[in-house]
Amino acid sequence: MSYKGIKIIPFKMSKNRILRKLEFHYLQGHLLINILKKYKITREDIVLIYSSDSDLFVHREILKYKKKIGFKTASGVAEWFPNSIFKSKRDWKAYNICFEQYLPQHDLIFPISTYIDNYLTKKKCNTMCLPIMADVHEYPKEIKSFDKIKFIFPGNGLMKDAIEVVLKSFSQLTSDEKERVELHLCGVKREKIEEVLTFQEYENLKEILVIHKWMEYKELIKLYQAMHFLVLAREENQMTLANFPSKVPEAMCYGVVPIVSRIGDYTKYYLEDDVNSLIFDGCDIDLCLEKIHKALSMTQQEILKLSLKARECAESKFDYRNWVGKIHHALENI
Repeated sequence: MSYKGIKIIPFKMSKNRILRKLEFHYLQGHLLINILKKYKITREDIVLIYSSDSDLFVHREILKYKKKIGFKTASGVAEWFPNSIFKSKRDWKAYNICFEQYLPQHDLIFPISTYIDNYLTKKKCNTMCLPIMADVHEYPKEIKSFDKIKFIFPGNGLMKDAIEVVLKSFSQLTSDEKERVELHLCGVKREKIEEVLTFQEYENLKEILVIHKWMEYKELIKLYQAMHFLVLAREENQMTLANFPSKVPEAMCYGVVPIVSRIGDYTKYYLEDDVNSLIFDGCDIDLCLEKIHKALSMTQQEILKLSLKARECAESKFDYRNWVGKIHHALENI
């Protein structure tokens, strides 16, 4: 298999449910080592691990084989989960061992945020902070229609984003405002919406809701191309400080203007309020609603100006081409 010139070597899991679970949790490291052996890895190579930090066995086996062969290793760290997210002490212990003991053994670490980077540098790790990247030129930026002002909330499995704040904010729009608005939801089931809203709030909201089921990537891009604003409300905690949501630069590539809580690196170093985004402090319904009202009060030209600046930010800050030289230098010097 290949993707844009990159050779992909998949390993197949067993069809037996029990064996597949065993392979996924305990044998992935061994399977990967067998592939490295097959391709005759040498001390001149670099192994880059982009894997969940809870994959204790992957890190352990790669580091063990590294000592034998002498190759270099680098690891990407895109999350830092708190203890409360784990279902059992056993899972938390495995995650903690990986984060505290195995990650520092890699020759280079790519933390996705300065929050993770600061922690790892205190542990004497060799790091290069690398935000989420995008390919600005992968798909074109289409001309947007203004028949409605279209907002998108792209959810995720762990719901780092406070969907309740976003939905309750939109439920408070006036009838006149709602006639001009569409709220598109991705990765969110209707049951979840009904769970976080009162009956009246849902009734106030349902006429503007467009709920999308799972989409192919090209379909998601087509949706982004039509959107004007992306809305994310986030509470400040370890998970949101450590994370860098891929949906922000991804949507900005298509001129979608972020309306977001002031949290993490993206609002500290990249987004500018009233320049390429609308930023509110905290994770509060009234504050979120205030920025939604502001978006709705803008003229078409004002929205297009923000949209252009959002696209420029994606191109100058998040496009992977800006980072190629820095990544190459970091890898050359481990």
